[in-house]
Amino acid sequence: MTTPTKIRLQGTNVMACVLPPIEILEARYKFADDHEGIVARDFKLIPGKTRRGTVEGAPVGSYTNGSLRQQVEVTWMDGDTKHKIRVQKARIVYRMAHGPFDESLVIDHIDGNPNNNHPSNLRPLTYHENMGNRVVGLQGRKMPKKDADLPVGVTRDKHCTRGERYIGKATIRGITHRAIFENPTAAQHWLAAVRANHLGNKARRDSDGAVVGAPQWKKGR
Repeated sequence: MTTPTKIRLQGTNVMACVLPPIEILEARYKFADDHEGIVARDFKLIPGKTRRGTVEGAPVGSYTNGSLRQQVEVTWMDGDTKHKIRVQKARIVYRMAHGPFDESLVIDHIDGNPNNNHPSNLRPLTYHENMGNRVVGLQGRKMPKKDADLPVGVTRDKHCTRGERYIGKATIRGITHRAIFENPTAAQHWLAAVRANHLGNKARRDSDGAVVGAPQWKKGR
């Protein structure tokens, strides 16, 4: 019998699988000092007559959705009960590195790269904070963003019949912020200001400490 247990993410109807006990995770995975976050331990599981195993140091996770976020399938036995879940790799890495956390939160990649699962690059945010913080395009996703040359959150105004106008749009904590601009750079700067005002220190920042997309004069502030 397969009995995954799920939890509702804060402020949404989105469900996520609850992580297995830490003993299960530590028996299967160990830390990798790079973007992988974790690699497999030499481990074998024999539920019933099915023999499955992993090789020491083998990569963990697979790209099973369009957003480049790696997911991991974990199967374990609790007495006669078989548990099987599929969970984002970042959640496993964060749990192993930082201990228990509120699993109704999502794990955000601080540098905006969902393929960088190093423990130092992960932090828990609410679902809406995470969505409002999306500031980088994903080159390999299955459904590329229209107008891929434009920043994330900026689109061309298709209803403008004279010249070109651009729409900046972001949804943060369930509230949609939208404005129209004459050029994409102005829209990008406005979006950076919106994120700074509504996300505060949780807004994604660049190496200069400025919110990603902010005007150049704010660099280093």
